[in-house]
Amino acid sequence: MSDVVWMAWTFLWLSVLCVGGGVGVIPEMQRQVVANHQWVTAREFVDGYTLAQLTPGPNMLVAAFVGYRAHGVPGALLATVAMFLPTSLLTVVVADRWQRWRGHGWAAAAERALAPVGMGLMAAGVYTLADSALHDALTVALAFVAALTLASRWAPPMLVVVLAGVTGWLLGA
Repeated sequence: MSDVVWMAWTFLWLSVLCVGGGVGVIPEMQRQVVANHQWVTAREFVDGYTLAQLTPGPNMLVAAFVGYRAHGVPGALLATVAMFLPTSLLTVVVADRWQRWRGHGWAAAAERALAPVGMGLMAAGVYTLADSALHDALTVALAFVAALTLASRWAPPMLVVVLAGVTGWLLGA
């Protein structure tokens, strides 16, 4: 199988794992694109995810970044379609049916059961990103100051991310 087809297949099945949001699939995505296929480095993956956070739209646009780094513009388009098409179709089908099922007791139980699963997957995603991004005292300090600033709402999130990125770049982090 060619590398482009393999990349499309990888993003197709990763998209189906996006339970609770895209952050939940980050650990497996990083394992696939960094360790297994070497389409990007760990640092590039974190940088691509950060760029995806800054752009309007879903944070899983990191797939477009990985596709671009691996195979240029065609790779970016293919990775993006592979990442979003299956979940979009699944969402349309399930959302239509869920309105009819929502009144059943098992539906409420399923929603309650999936909430901790989604939170656990998101926590794993945050851990994976932090593990790749926090590699010395400077990056830990920048993350701490950014988190404190965000938690206290002293500045808009976009400004905090940009300033932390520029600071890290200027200080060589």
